[in-house]
Amino acid sequence: MELLAHLGVQLDAGTITLQGAALSMSEFVQGQMACSRVSVWLLEGQAGRRQMRRLAGYDGVTRTPITEPVVMHEAEFAAYFDALTKKGLYVCPDTLADPHLAAMRESYLLPRDIRASLDATIGANGATWAVFCCAQQGGTREWTPQELRLLRRFTDAISVRRARRRRREAEALTLMQRLMTGEGLTADNNTP
Repeated sequence: MELLAHLGVQLDAGTITLQGAALSMSEFVQGQMACSRVSVWLLEGQAGRRQMRRLAGYDGVTRTPITEPVVMHEAEFAAYFDALTKKGLYVCPDTLADPHLAAMRESYLLPRDIRASLDATIGANGATWAVFCCAQQGGTREWTPQELRLLRRFTDAISVRRARRRRREAEALTLMQRLMTGEGLTADNNTP
């Protein structure tokens, strides 16, 4: 997970954007999985009104970044959202036969010729922040147990790093608030 450590340093330093990091991760995972496409989606909003917004991706067939903006609303694709967020890992060897994906067949899957999908959530403590999606174009695909473990190991590592970062940010905010209110500080009122 050297790549994650490197991208984390770059994100902290401001030398790469979140979209740039997502593109790098997508290209890496696509190479490891040897699938057609990999993309990272942000999951935003409250349950029942969530949406997935594609942040970035990598197309292994054309060897190009995926930058096309796409938003999927939970109201339209509730069965998929529900199954994905409950399991944390969504394994689909045949998108055309999967009832959870029926609502997105005409609008998303068929135009992109996506025939198999392996999706894993990124999150912690019951919250999902993002989704990593691996797609196979042109034909079905039986995802192997090794591929499932690989993707899960990668998304779990991202989840841990993101949870730690959020905790550090919350601690820094609490410290700043305490400093601003003078809580925990001793002040000498006789000092000019």
